Amino acid sequence: MNLSAKGRHRLFFAIDFEDDFKDKIAQWTLLLDINGRRVAPENYHLTLQFLGDVNNHQVFDIIDTMEIPEIKPFELSINKTGYFPKNELLFCELDEGLEKIQTLSTFIAKNLQSLSFIKREKKRFHPHITIARDAKPPVDFEVLENITTKIKYFCLMESIFIKSGIHYEVVESWPLYTPTDKEKILGLDLL
Repeated sequence: MNLSAKGRHRLFFAIDFEDDFKDKIAQWTLLLDINGRRVAPENYHLTLQFLGDVNNHQVFDIIDTMEIPEIKPFELSINKTGYFPKNELLFCELDEGLEKIQTLSTFIAKNLQSLSFIKREKKRFHPHITIARDAKPPVDFEVLENITTKIKYFCLMESIFIKSGIHYEVVESWPLYTPTDKEKILGLDLL
């Protein structure tokens, strides 16, 4: 477990992407005329469930309630931008993997039901990858071919405020699926 030294932590469950996927998104965003604050590529992630501020003891309660889902690794791809005018966020819209992401978000929320200190999301879940904040409405822009990655795990992350902005740190991670011994012997765990 990797937590900041302070007593309270701003936490959320998310998909933290491999560096090569983050690099591909960053290369694509260079083609965009972004009128706003670009998100640093190392901070690209997909939020599954926002938890808010919790204390040290509650972090352990959160980790203890989480189980490994029966969701096999899956492909996720992006192919165009989207925009939230209220929050002035420019984001990558999901093309492939949306249903699995929604299933995973529901799974996490169900695991957290017993924890009364968790903030409950009231707004509709719209999975996305934020690429700019304080942005003006963009021109719709599509990728010529989808940018794709394989999702194999999800994690609990902490938002840490530093002088240069916000940094996201992985606190704990869980695989999406634990194959049975039979699946391992037959090579089905590699699919």
